[in-house]
Amino acid sequence: MYERDEAMQARELAEALDELERAGVARAFLSTFVTPEALIDDDPRYDLDMDSMSPVKSLPGGRHGMVYPDMPWEPKEAFAAVANHFARTLA
Repeated sequence: MYERDEAMQARELAEALDELERAGVARAFLSTFVTPEALIDDDPRYDLDMDSMSPVKSLPGGRHGMVYPDMPWEPKEAFAAVANHFARTLA
């Protein structure tokens, strides 16, 4: 059975950003912000976003998010991890 694990994705992304910072990298670029064709689904068999490393999840059926009501996506835990990392390192 497949299981969504946004906390694991957020941890891995935060750890990668921390490692890049320790290595002296000035800034990092996320290669994927959103994967519109990888829609979320309550049924894990059809949750295409589960495998996506984007920090936001695409919403099906023309739905819009709660956090950003004009966007067809909703932030994942990884979104907050990236924001927290750069808020801390750029402060």
